[in-house]
Amino acid sequence: MKKLIMFAACAMLAAYTQAASVGWTLAGASAFAGDKYMFFVEGQNGAASVATITALLDAGTDVSSYAFASGTVAANGVASALATAAGAPTLDAGTYTSFFVVFDSATLTAGETKYAVVSGAANLTKEIAATSATVSFAAGNQSTLLNNSANWATYGAIPEPTSGLLMLVGLGALALRRKRA
Repeated sequence: MKKLIMFAACAMLAAYTQAASVGWTLAGASAFAGDKYMFFVEGQNGAASVATITALLDAGTDVSSYAFASGTVAANGVASALATAAGAPTLDAGTYTSFFVVFDSATLTAGETKYAVVSGAANLTKEIAATSATVSFAAGNQSTLLNNSANWATYGAIPEPTSGLLMLVGLGALALRRKRA
C-alpha cells in the first residue's frame, strides 16, 4: 500500500511539472480601464464554447465559475497575467482555443450591463506540447472591436442573494402570521 501511495504521488508530481503554465494578454481596452474581464479556455471549467458562455450571460447566469481566469482591465488598457509556478493555472498537452469577455462594468452585479466577446484573434488558439514551458494567449490590440457599440451585447442582471433571502424570510413570516390567526 505504501508503494502504491508513493507511486501515485510521483505520478501526480510528474504530471504537474509537465503541464504548461498559462499567460494571457488582452490589449487595446483602454476605454474600459477598471472594468472586469474574464478569460475562458474552451474545454476547461465547463466552458464548452463561446456560444455556451454567451447563452449563460444572456440568461443572467454568473459565469465566473467557468472562467479560467479573471481580473480588471488596467489603466493602460491591457488585461494581462503571466502564470507563475506556484498555484498557476496549467494546461496539459493539446490544442486549446480561448476567448475573453470584457464587461462594461466594474461590478458584475450592478444591474443591466454589457459585454463584448474577444475571440478569433491570431494567438487565441495554441498547441501545447507536454513540457513545462509557459504558454501565452494574446488577443492583441482590440480597440476597434471594443470601441464599436455593435459588438456589445446586454446581459441580464445577476440577482443579489440577500434580496431573495429577505423575500423568503418575509414570506415565511406571513405564513406564520396566517397560521396563528
